[in-house]
Amino acid sequence: MLVAGCSSESDDAAGASSATVAGCANESPSRAAGAAPVPIAGATVTLVDAGEGERRVAAPAPDTSSAQTVTLVTTSDVASPGSSDAETVETPMTARFSCAEKSELELELGTVTSPDASLNAQLPAMTGTKAGLTTGPGLAPVALRLAPPEQAGQEARLAVEQSLVTALNTSIALPTEPIAVGARWRTERVISAAATVTQTIDARLSAWDGNRLTIQFSAEETPVNSVFAIPGGSDTLTISRFSSEGGGSVEIDLSRGLPVGGQLTYTGARELVGADPSRPLVQKTGLSVTWR
Repeated sequence: MLVAGCSSESDDAAGASSATVAGCANESPSRAAGAAPVPIAGATVTLVDAGEGERRVAAPAPDTSSAQTVTLVTTSDVASPGSSDAETVETPMTARFSCAEKSELELELGTVTSPDASLNAQLPAMTGTKAGLTTGPGLAPVALRLAPPEQAGQEARLAVEQSLVTALNTSIALPTEPIAVGARWRTERVISAAATVTQTIDARLSAWDGNRLTIQFSAEETPVNSVFAIPGGSDTLTISRFSSEGGGSVEIDLSRGLPVGGQLTYTGARELVGADPSRPLVQKTGLSVTWR
């Protein structure tokens, strides 16, 4: 794939929009396609230890001369006695910063796939989907927008949306204060889903080479209340027991809008009680997110 810096449409011999061939986006293809906003949980970052040695601010330095290509893979699974439900979605994408607004990122999805045969048959319709991401201080994701092609079915749309939202809701935001290797900070966000949880991430900067930061982290989620909303309806169950914890590592390039590498894994379980307290539903849960 050949990319160039920002140029006018007259410079594009192929006649394509500069928003799709330039290293940065002169326009917003996602907004032009009518992208709908998708909520992303806000993150609060608290610096615990600034680290030893020369400290500097891990400030974004957007590269507008070339596009970023990255692949996101998410797997979520829920297992109950006698049943198991797992979904894996692999999404290659190209990301370009806005030429004018460096907090805006324009995304174009490649060929999305899944090992699930039924879902995989529907996912090709998502190829070429236009999306956008607004980032805040510390490269924290603030808002996602998504414009699936009209021919894409509901199951494919939902699978890709959930994969992107899951990855962004588990991302590592950076401190805005000067830090050095060894720095530690805590990120907290409230995520609303079937169970509304408070997510706490304890991160440590283990390496800083040029624009690239390597971060090790552990994570835990605790329910805000005892309400579990059954997906697809208005009925609820009561959470009597809940656990979810994990961790991993991530590589962040300050010149790029998305992680350039890394993996996190969550494992957990929950006990849900309905009308008959003597018959609780026990589920094991798992989540993995990989950037490569």
